Amino acid sequence: MGLLKRLRLTPELKAELERLRDDVHADPNKLPILFWLRAYTILALERDTVAVRWAKLAGFVSRTAREFGINGLDHAPGRALLTAYQIFQAVPLDGGAAVADAAQLRTLDLGRDYQIELRPAYQKDLARAHDWVVATWTELSETKDGGTLAGVLARWAPVGQSGLLPALIEAQELEGWLSRETLVAIAQSLQVPLSQIYGVTDFYAHLYTQPVGKTFIRVCDDVPCYLAGSSDLLHRLKNMLWVRDGETTEDGAYTLEHVPCLGHCADAPVAMFGRMLHTQLTPEKIAALLNSKP
Repeated sequence: MGLLKRLRLTPELKAELERLRDDVHADPNKLPILFWLRAYTILALERDTVAVRWAKLAGFVSRTAREFGINGLDHAPGRALLTAYQIFQAVPLDGGAAVADAAQLRTLDLGRDYQIELRPAYQKDLARAHDWVVATWTELSETKDGGTLAGVLARWAPVGQSGLLPALIEAQELEGWLSRETLVAIAQSLQVPLSQIYGVTDFYAHLYTQPVGKTFIRVCDDVPCYLAGSSDLLHRLKNMLWVRDGETTEDGAYTLEHVPCLGHCADAPVAMFGRMLHTQLTPEKIAALLNSKP
């Protein structure tokens, strides 16, 4: 964030760029809009001009987007960049009047007849706008703990399919589970079929596609724990929480699961409350633990 704060941009342009960044943070499906802006600034600086033909820009996006897990053939994010944010105007190749009104921009055949450019008040900020794009993209790519889905996608999209499992794990850490919207965003960014993603979430027991509790209670049911009475622990927990195995309490506080060996067979039966392991448990101890929780 240091560079972003130091960049001296025209206040109105800065406000629009920050709105774009906030939109990407709130909705990772808008990450391709930022990519189109990135592509524009690269081409404009390479050509030392603020005016870039739409067809050239679209071609550049189509050639480079796949590396970042973005569908370069979809022009909708580019059009959204023009119409949803007051940054650009379209200029006819025949030299007619520039078009900046969003409603008019939506009607134009950009690919055949227009080039786009920063609005006149912002043209002197081209280089700084590029620095802003690079810094924002880096911020999204490097954000980890306490990050956003946009950051997860920016980090793993270049890896593609081999980044699927870590992307799912990191995305789940953000909200505790994986909504369909999140899975669709991951599928689009990593260029992986949604059906394949559901196959992975079904295979790995600790990837959740339904809301789960704030705290997991995981009771080991491997042979040593079972023989030591883990079934009695589960029975007591089900009765106290009013849930079945694999369910979440109505208040969203707990999810109850039975799991394979937790690696403490000598101290069976064992269970985990969140990240805390408890050993040599009895139904009475389990009840006391549950009652001690706020």
